[in-house]
Amino acid sequence: MQATTSTSSSSQGLPEGGSAPALTLAGVAALLASTCCVLPLAFALVGISGAWIAGLRVLQPYSIPLTVLSFGALAFAGWRLYRPSGRAAACAADGAACATVGPRARRWFWLVAVLALVPVVVPLAAPLFY
Repeated sequence: MQATTSTSSSSQGLPEGGSAPALTLAGVAALLASTCCVLPLAFALVGISGAWIAGLRVLQPYSIPLTVLSFGALAFAGWRLYRPSGRAAACAADGAACATVGPRARRWFWLVAVLALVPVVVPLAAPLFY
């Protein structure tokens, strides 16, 4: 009898289904995309100020490509999380217990999706406030 051990990323709190790198890339790209516009506002709201904040404006030309990269990584992660897999159908036919994508992975996906929407929504909503 052969004993197998499997380590899943869900036991470490990471998204399952191989979507962790894509979600990480999407989150980092969304943060960098919002660096020019949203981050200085967030710093001002918490009381951090200084002339160095004006230097963040240099990243504005990269905002659109980083937003596109973020949504592309999100699309890939969503495909990995929500696609019907052939393995699940094979496990159901066998009656064996197989690991499925847990709710924690899907919660991370939606959290990063909301984070990625910030650099898109803020420039559209900003004229409504002044």
